[in-house]
Amino acid sequence: MARGAVGDDGPMSTQQPVDRYAQFLGIEVAGHGGGRAVSTTTVTEDHLNPHDTTHGAFVFALVGTAVAAAANDDEHTGVASAIHIDYLRPTRLGDALRAEATIGERLPKEDLFVIRVTDADDQVVARASARFTRRARAR
Repeated sequence: MARGAVGDDGPMSTQQPVDRYAQFLGIEVAGHGGGRAVSTTTVTEDHLNPHDTTHGAFVFALVGTAVAAAANDDEHTGVASAIHIDYLRPTRLGDALRAEATIGERLPKEDLFVIRVTDADDQVVARASARFTRRARAR
């Protein structure tokens, strides 16, 4: 799916969901809804490992922020039961990173997500898959 304002099941919201941990890390949710979400960040010195590359846990947090926003919307709440990530290339200080989460499969009570992390040149730096239990949001 092309980068745009429409997700699989409807329009994406530009209002950020409340995620205090993501805020603490400097991660923003650029849009979410319809089973899709985008999170963005810029790597700072606080995000580096001893090799001066981006810490894998920080990339994992970027993935987790995107997929959590995709799994939780006005209609559904989602709780992660598994996330698998493959780190494909290192990133460094000052790199802009973008994680996009989309539903790969919708099962009766679960959603399986695919998450791509790219840099400013649209090079894939990590890929992840996630499994979330889905429940209707109480009204």
